[in-house]
Order: sequence, then C-alpha cells, then structure tokens
Amino acid sequence: MKEFMLFIRSEKQPKADLSPEQLQKHVEKIGSYLKRMTEKGHMKSAQPLEMEGKILSSKNGTIIDGPYNETKEIISGYYHILAKDMNEAIVIAKQDPRFEEDFNWRIEVRPIKNVEGIN
Repeated sequence: MKEFMLFIRSEKQPKADLSPEQLQKHVEKIGSYLKRMTEKGHMKSAQPLEMEGKILSSKNGTIIDGPYNETKEIISGYYHILAKDMNEAIVIAKQDPRFEEDFNWRIEVRPIKNVEGIN
C-alpha cells in the first residue's frame, strides 16, 4: 500500500453558515465516512485545521511571513490514507460526503514520496 495525503480545500468557511442541525448532519456524515475508511484499512489519520495561520514564502532569500487569509482558498483539513495506487486514492476521495453538499469543496490527492533516512 502507498501513502497519500488528501488536502480538503474550500473557498471560505462553508460550515460557518450552517444551522446547528445542518452542522450536526455534516459531522455525522464525515464521521461515518472516516469510520468506513478506517474499517477498510485506508485511513491513517485525519484532522481538521484551525482557521488561523501564516504562509511563509521566500523572495530573494528573505523569508516573508504573511497571513494566508488573503487568498480565496484555504486548506481546512487533511486525510492521511493508504491506497494501492493513485486511482484507488481518487476513488476514496470521491466518496467524501462533502461532495454531496452545496459548497465548492475540493480535495487535492497527493502521493507521499518516501525518502530513506527522513523518518
């Protein structure tokens, strides 16, 4: 099995506009999805990310520390999964119930490169 990172992206904080009932339903759907992926042996870890943060970038050798909230899109969470290949990782990502919601969710699927001596 290969390791993949799935980065959950959105253009705003979609859950901020949900009613308490809608938020509860969202949490239950995501929880069920995570449980299924764990039971199938695909899920290594998953966590939401805080809405605060900074982006560090380099310009002419100088590190620039800036807010990331100036961009339209944010990464709101991640899944660290196991899959036999990119195609299976994509199938897993497509099953995320966020895609059933009326928001502009995106999931970026990236294989993890294993380099000897790092971990």
